[in-house]
Amino acid sequence: MTRHLRRIVPGLDGLVRPVNLIARPTPVTEEPELARRWGQASLWIKRDDLSNPIYGGSKVRNLEFFLGQARGAGADGVVTMGPYGSHQVLATAIFGRLAGFRTRALLTPQPDVPENALNRTLLPELGMEVTRCANFAAVPAAFVKARLTPLGRRRPYWIPPGSNHPLGVMGIVEGALEVAEDIRSGRLPMPDDVVVPTGTCATAAGVRLGFALAGLPVRVVAVRMVPMIVTGPGKMRRLAERTDRLLRRHGLNEPARWGELLWVNGHAGPGYGLTNPLAERAGRDVAAHGAFRTETTYTAKTLAMLADGGLGGRRVLFWNTFSAVEPDPARILATIPANQFLFRPTEEVPA
Repeated sequence: MTRHLRRIVPGLDGLVRPVNLIARPTPVTEEPELARRWGQASLWIKRDDLSNPIYGGSKVRNLEFFLGQARGAGADGVVTMGPYGSHQVLATAIFGRLAGFRTRALLTPQPDVPENALNRTLLPELGMEVTRCANFAAVPAAFVKARLTPLGRRRPYWIPPGSNHPLGVMGIVEGALEVAEDIRSGRLPMPDDVVVPTGTCATAAGVRLGFALAGLPVRVVAVRMVPMIVTGPGKMRRLAERTDRLLRRHGLNEPARWGELLWVNGHAGPGYGLTNPLAERAGRDVAAHGAFRTETTYTAKTLAMLADGGLGGRRVLFWNTFSAVEPDPARILATIPANQFLFRPTEEVPA
Protein backbone atom coordinates (compact mmCIF):
# COMPACT_ATOMS: atom_id res chain seq x y z
CA MET A 1 0.00 0.00 0.00
CA THR A 2 1.20 3.52 -0.83
CA ARG A 3 2.54 5.44 2.13
CA HIS A 4 0.43 8.44 3.05
CA LEU A 5 3.54 10.52 3.76
CA ARG A 6 5.08 9.74 0.39
CA ARG A 7 1.84 10.91 -1.21
CA ILE A 8 1.85 14.31 0.52
CA VAL A 9 5.65 14.79 0.87
CA PRO A 10 7.06 14.42 -2.67
CA GLY A 11 10.67 14.67 -1.49
CA LEU A 12 10.37 12.17 1.36
CA ASP A 13 12.82 9.74 -0.22
CA GLY A 14 15.43 12.50 -0.23
CA LEU A 15 15.14 12.61 3.55
CA VAL A 16 14.57 8.95 4.42
CA ARG A 17 13.49 5.74 2.73
CA PRO A 18 11.61 3.94 5.50
CA VAL A 19 11.79 0.16 5.68
CA ASN A 20 8.52 -1.76 5.52
CA LEU A 21 7.58 -3.32 8.86
CA ILE A 22 3.90 -2.45 9.30
CA ALA A 23 0.89 -4.52 8.26
CA ARG A 24 -0.82 -1.31 7.19
CA PRO A 25 -3.29 0.09 7.78
CA THR A 26 -3.70 -1.12 11.33
CA PRO A 27 -7.43 -1.56 12.04
CA VAL A 28 -9.74 0.52 14.19
CA THR A 29 -12.21 -1.51 16.26
CA GLU A 30 -15.16 -0.51 18.44
CA GLU A 31 -15.50 -1.46 22.14
CA PRO A 32 -19.19 -0.77 22.96
CA GLU A 33 -19.20 -2.69 26.26
CA LEU A 34 -16.28 -0.72 27.63
CA ALA A 35 -17.88 2.54 26.46
CA ARG A 36 -21.08 1.68 28.33
CA ARG A 37 -19.16 0.64 31.43
CA TRP A 38 -17.02 3.77 31.49
CA GLY A 39 -19.58 6.31 30.27
CA GLN A 40 -18.28 7.37 26.84
CA ALA A 41 -20.69 7.86 23.96
CA SER A 42 -18.48 5.47 21.94
CA LEU A 43 -15.01 4.00 22.30
CA TRP A 44 -12.85 3.01 19.37
CA ILE A 45 -9.32 1.56 19.47
CA LYS A 46 -6.55 2.30 16.97
CA ARG A 47 -5.02 -1.16 16.88
CA ASP A 48 -1.35 -0.37 16.59
CA ASP A 49 -0.95 -3.41 18.82
CA LEU A 50 -1.42 -5.31 15.52
CA SER A 51 1.25 -3.39 13.62
CA ASN A 52 3.34 -6.53 13.06
CA PRO A 53 2.48 -10.20 13.73
CA ILE A 54 5.89 -10.86 15.31
CA TYR A 55 5.77 -7.95 17.74
CA GLY A 56 3.35 -5.06 17.53
CA GLY A 57 2.92 -1.64 19.05
CA SER A 58 3.58 1.88 17.87
CA LYS A 59 7.36 1.58 18.28
CA VAL A 60 7.36 -0.47 15.07
CA ARG A 61 6.12 2.64 13.22
CA ASN A 62 8.99 4.70 14.60
CA LEU A 63 11.55 2.07 13.64
CA GLU A 64 10.48 2.03 10.00
CA PHE A 65 11.97 5.53 9.68
CA PHE A 66 14.99 5.16 11.98
CA LEU A 67 16.11 1.89 10.40
CA GLY A 68 15.51 3.35 6.96
CA GLN A 69 17.80 6.27 7.70
CA ALA A 70 20.38 3.95 9.32
CA ARG A 71 20.41 1.86 6.15
CA GLY A 72 20.80 4.98 4.01
CA ALA A 73 23.73 6.08 6.18
CA GLY A 74 25.47 2.75 5.65
CA ALA A 75 25.41 1.82 9.33
CA ASP A 76 26.26 -1.71 10.43
CA GLY A 77 24.53 -1.36 13.79
CA VAL A 78 22.02 0.65 15.79
CA VAL A 79 22.02 1.65 19.43
CA THR A 80 19.20 2.85 21.63
CA MET A 81 18.48 3.49 25.28
CA GLY A 82 15.61 2.99 27.69
CA PRO A 83 14.56 1.59 31.06
CA TYR A 84 15.01 -2.10 31.88
CA GLY A 85 11.56 -3.00 30.52
CA SER A 86 11.62 -0.69 27.49
CA HIS A 87 9.30 -1.64 24.64
CA GLN A 88 11.44 0.40 22.26
CA VAL A 89 14.58 -1.52 23.19
CA LEU A 90 12.85 -4.85 22.60
CA ALA A 91 11.39 -3.66 19.29
CA THR A 92 14.85 -2.45 18.23
CA ALA A 93 16.36 -5.84 19.08
CA ILE A 94 13.73 -7.60 16.99
CA PHE A 95 13.39 -5.38 13.95
CA GLY A 96 16.95 -4.10 13.93
CA ARG A 97 18.17 -7.65 13.59
CA LEU A 98 15.51 -8.57 11.05
CA ALA A 99 16.59 -5.54 8.99
CA GLY A 100 20.19 -6.76 9.04
CA PHE A 101 21.71 -4.59 11.79
CA ARG A 102 23.76 -5.42 14.83
CA THR A 103 21.96 -3.99 17.86
CA ARG A 104 23.02 -2.49 21.18
CA ALA A 105 21.10 -1.04 24.12
CA LEU A 106 21.84 0.87 27.28
CA LEU A 107 19.29 0.02 29.98
CA THR A 108 18.54 2.31 32.91
CA PRO A 109 16.89 1.52 36.26
CA GLN A 110 13.14 1.38 36.71
CA PRO A 111 10.73 -0.25 39.20
CA ASP A 112 10.17 -3.97 38.78
CA VAL A 113 7.54 -4.71 36.12
CA PRO A 114 6.99 -7.89 34.06
CA GLU A 115 8.70 -6.34 31.04
CA ASN A 116 11.98 -6.18 32.98
CA ALA A 117 12.24 -9.96 33.21
CA LEU A 118 11.04 -10.34 29.62
CA ASN A 119 13.80 -8.08 28.32
CA ARG A 120 16.46 -9.70 30.48
CA THR A 121 15.64 -13.02 28.83
CA LEU A 122 14.81 -11.98 25.28
CA LEU A 123 17.41 -9.33 24.46
CA PRO A 124 20.43 -11.68 24.68
CA GLU A 125 18.49 -14.39 22.82
CA LEU A 126 17.97 -11.89 20.01
CA GLY A 127 21.68 -11.13 19.87
CA MET A 128 21.47 -7.62 21.31
CA GLU A 129 24.52 -6.29 23.12
CA VAL A 130 23.15 -4.92 26.41
CA THR A 131 24.59 -2.76 29.16
CA ARG A 132 22.47 -2.59 32.33
CA CYS A 133 23.18 0.28 34.72
CA ALA A 134 22.55 -0.44 38.39
CA ASN A 135 21.88 3.24 39.11
CA PHE A 136 21.61 6.52 37.26
CA ALA A 137 25.09 7.65 38.35
CA ALA A 138 26.53 5.00 36.05
CA VAL A 139 24.53 6.15 33.02
CA PRO A 140 26.67 9.05 31.62
CA ALA A 141 29.86 7.00 31.16
CA ALA A 142 27.91 4.00 29.86
CA PHE A 143 26.06 6.29 27.44
CA VAL A 144 29.28 7.63 25.92
CA LYS A 145 30.65 4.11 25.55
CA ALA A 146 27.45 2.82 23.95
CA ARG A 147 27.30 5.70 21.45
CA LEU A 148 30.97 5.79 20.45
CA THR A 149 32.16 2.15 20.50
CA PRO A 150 31.99 0.70 16.98
CA LEU A 151 29.33 -1.91 16.29
CA GLY A 152 30.63 -3.65 13.19
CA ARG A 153 32.95 -1.46 11.15
CA ARG A 154 31.81 1.90 12.48
CA ARG A 155 29.93 3.72 15.20
CA PRO A 156 26.30 2.64 15.46
CA TYR A 157 23.37 4.73 14.31
CA TRP A 158 21.64 6.40 17.28
CA ILE A 159 17.91 5.90 17.97
CA PRO A 160 16.85 8.31 20.75
CA PRO A 161 14.99 7.07 23.86
CA GLY A 162 11.27 6.90 23.23
CA SER A 163 11.87 7.70 19.54
CA ASN A 164 11.94 11.37 20.56
CA HIS A 165 12.90 12.76 17.14
CA PRO A 166 11.05 13.89 13.99
CA LEU A 167 11.81 10.54 12.34
CA GLY A 168 9.93 8.79 15.14
CA VAL A 169 7.08 11.27 14.85
CA MET A 170 6.74 10.59 11.11
CA GLY A 171 5.80 6.99 11.69
CA ILE A 172 2.92 8.04 13.93
CA VAL A 173 1.83 10.73 11.46
CA GLU A 174 1.27 7.92 8.97
CA GLY A 175 -0.93 6.14 11.52
CA ALA A 176 -3.00 9.28 12.09
CA LEU A 177 -3.43 9.68 8.34
CA GLU A 178 -4.72 6.08 8.23
CA VAL A 179 -7.37 7.05 10.79
CA ALA A 180 -8.24 10.13 8.73
CA GLU A 181 -8.79 7.88 5.72
CA ASP A 182 -11.09 5.65 7.80
CA ILE A 183 -13.11 8.73 8.80
CA ARG A 184 -13.37 10.06 5.26
CA SER A 185 -14.44 6.66 3.93
CA GLY A 186 -17.16 6.30 6.58
CA ARG A 187 -15.57 3.29 8.28
CA LEU A 188 -15.13 5.35 11.46
CA PRO A 189 -17.26 8.19 12.86
CA MET A 190 -15.49 11.43 13.63
CA PRO A 191 -14.16 11.17 17.20
CA ASP A 192 -14.29 14.06 19.63
CA ASP A 193 -11.06 12.99 21.32
CA VAL A 194 -8.02 10.89 20.47
CA VAL A 195 -6.46 9.63 23.70
CA VAL A 196 -2.72 8.89 23.63
CA PRO A 197 -0.42 7.48 26.34
CA THR A 198 2.42 9.99 26.54
CA GLY A 199 6.05 9.49 27.48
CA THR A 200 8.73 11.40 25.60
CA CYS A 201 6.02 12.78 23.26
CA ALA A 202 6.79 11.18 19.86
CA THR A 203 3.44 9.38 19.68
CA ALA A 204 1.37 12.34 20.86
CA ALA A 205 3.27 14.70 18.56
CA GLY A 206 2.68 12.40 15.59
CA VAL A 207 -1.02 12.08 16.32
CA ARG A 208 -1.33 15.86 16.70
CA LEU A 209 0.54 16.59 13.47
CA GLY A 210 -1.21 13.85 11.51
CA PHE A 211 -4.68 15.14 12.31
CA ALA A 212 -3.53 18.71 11.70
CA LEU A 213 -2.38 17.75 8.20
CA ALA A 214 -5.63 15.87 7.61
CA GLY A 215 -7.57 18.99 8.62
CA LEU A 216 -9.79 17.07 11.06
CA PRO A 217 -11.10 18.93 14.15
CA VAL A 218 -10.32 16.33 16.80
CA ARG A 219 -8.90 17.06 20.24
CA VAL A 220 -5.71 15.21 21.17
CA VAL A 221 -5.79 14.09 24.81
CA ALA A 222 -2.21 13.35 25.90
CA VAL A 223 -2.10 11.43 29.20
CA ARG A 224 1.28 11.81 30.87
CA MET A 225 2.99 8.61 32.09
CA VAL A 226 6.54 9.81 32.80
CA PRO A 227 8.01 12.50 35.11
CA MET A 228 7.44 16.10 34.02
CA ILE A 229 11.22 16.64 33.87
CA VAL A 230 11.29 14.68 30.59
CA THR A 231 7.95 15.68 29.06
CA GLY A 232 5.30 18.36 28.88
CA PRO A 233 2.79 19.98 26.49
CA GLY A 234 5.31 22.54 25.28
CA LYS A 235 7.80 19.83 24.39
CA MET A 236 5.09 17.91 22.54
CA ARG A 237 3.99 20.95 20.53
CA ARG A 238 7.59 21.83 19.63
CA LEU A 239 8.31 18.29 18.46
CA ALA A 240 5.20 18.27 16.25
CA GLU A 241 6.08 21.69 14.80
CA ARG A 242 9.73 20.71 14.26
CA THR A 243 8.59 17.63 12.31
CA ASP A 244 6.18 19.77 10.28
CA ARG A 245 8.98 22.16 9.33
CA LEU A 246 11.27 19.28 8.33
CA LEU A 247 8.60 17.75 6.09
CA ARG A 248 7.93 21.13 4.47
CA ARG A 249 11.58 21.39 3.51
CA HIS A 250 11.02 18.17 1.58
CA GLY A 251 7.88 19.20 -0.27
CA LEU A 252 4.95 19.03 2.14
CA ASN A 253 2.33 21.55 1.04
CA GLU A 254 -0.67 20.52 3.12
CA PRO A 255 -1.59 23.24 5.66
CA ALA A 256 -1.38 22.23 9.31
CA ARG A 257 -4.69 23.09 10.98
CA TRP A 258 -3.69 22.57 14.59
CA GLY A 259 -6.49 21.25 16.76
CA GLU A 260 -7.12 21.47 20.47
CA LEU A 261 -4.78 19.77 22.95
CA LEU A 262 -5.73 18.51 26.41
CA TRP A 263 -2.73 17.55 28.54
CA VAL A 264 -3.61 15.27 31.48
CA ASN A 265 -1.27 14.94 34.47
CA GLY A 266 -3.38 13.08 37.01
CA HIS A 267 -2.77 9.42 36.14
CA ALA A 268 1.01 8.93 36.24
CA GLY A 269 1.21 8.08 39.97
CA PRO A 270 2.68 6.60 42.02
CA GLY A 271 5.65 6.57 39.62
CA TYR A 272 6.92 5.40 36.25
CA GLY A 273 6.03 1.77 35.69
CA LEU A 274 4.20 1.48 39.00
CA THR A 275 0.55 0.56 38.93
CA ASN A 276 -2.32 1.97 40.97
CA PRO A 277 -5.79 0.68 41.89
CA LEU A 278 -7.59 2.58 39.14
CA ALA A 279 -5.20 1.29 36.47
CA GLU A 280 -5.66 -2.24 37.77
CA ARG A 281 -9.42 -1.80 37.54
CA ALA A 282 -9.14 -0.54 33.97
CA GLY A 283 -6.96 -3.51 33.08
CA ARG A 284 -9.49 -5.93 34.57
CA ASP A 285 -12.30 -4.23 32.66
CA VAL A 286 -10.42 -4.62 29.40
CA ALA A 287 -9.62 -8.25 30.16
CA ALA A 288 -13.31 -8.94 30.84
CA HIS A 289 -14.96 -6.80 28.15
CA GLY A 290 -12.32 -5.80 25.60
CA ALA A 291 -10.52 -7.46 22.73
CA PHE A 292 -6.98 -6.17 23.33
CA ARG A 293 -4.15 -6.36 25.88
CA THR A 294 -2.93 -3.75 28.33
CA GLU A 295 0.16 -3.24 30.51
CA THR A 296 0.67 -1.12 33.60
CA THR A 297 3.35 1.34 32.45
CA TYR A 298 1.31 3.12 29.75
CA THR A 299 -1.94 1.66 28.48
CA ALA A 300 -3.81 0.61 31.63
CA LYS A 301 -2.87 3.82 33.45
CA THR A 302 -4.06 5.87 30.47
CA LEU A 303 -7.32 3.95 30.22
CA ALA A 304 -7.80 4.59 33.94
CA MET A 305 -8.81 8.12 32.98
CA LEU A 306 -11.70 6.69 30.95
CA ALA A 307 -12.55 4.07 33.58
CA ASP A 308 -12.84 6.89 36.11
CA GLY A 309 -15.50 8.64 34.00
CA GLY A 310 -13.18 10.91 32.06
CA LEU A 311 -14.48 12.18 28.71
CA GLY A 312 -17.97 11.05 29.65
CA GLY A 313 -20.51 11.28 26.85
CA ARG A 314 -17.84 11.88 24.18
CA ARG A 315 -16.79 9.87 21.15
CA VAL A 316 -13.30 8.60 22.00
CA LEU A 317 -10.54 6.94 19.98
CA PHE A 318 -7.82 5.33 22.12
CA TRP A 319 -4.42 4.86 20.50
CA ASN A 320 -3.21 1.42 21.64
CA THR A 321 0.59 1.52 21.64
CA PHE A 322 1.15 -1.92 23.23
CA SER A 323 1.86 -5.16 21.37
CA ALA A 324 -0.94 -7.68 20.91
CA VAL A 325 1.55 -10.56 20.96
CA GLU A 326 4.45 -11.65 23.08
CA PRO A 327 7.53 -11.99 20.88
CA ASP A 328 8.72 -15.53 20.16
CA PRO A 329 12.53 -15.58 19.79
CA ALA A 330 12.47 -18.97 18.04
CA ARG A 331 10.09 -17.64 15.39
CA ILE A 332 12.16 -14.49 14.90
CA LEU A 333 15.50 -16.28 14.77
CA ALA A 334 14.13 -18.79 12.27
CA THR A 335 13.92 -15.94 9.73
CA ILE A 336 17.54 -14.82 10.26
CA PRO A 337 20.57 -16.62 8.79
CA ALA A 338 22.51 -18.66 11.35
CA ASN A 339 25.51 -16.88 12.89
CA GLN A 340 24.51 -13.60 11.29
CA PHE A 341 26.08 -11.71 14.19
CA LEU A 342 28.44 -12.51 17.00
CA PHE A 343 26.68 -12.84 20.34
CA ARG A 344 27.83 -10.50 23.09
CA PRO A 345 26.63 -11.10 26.66
CA THR A 346 24.94 -8.53 28.84
CA GLU A 347 27.31 -6.23 30.72
CA GLU A 348 26.23 -5.25 34.21
CA VAL A 349 27.47 -1.81 35.31
CA PRO A 350 27.58 -1.95 39.12
CA ALA A 351 26.49 0.76 41.51
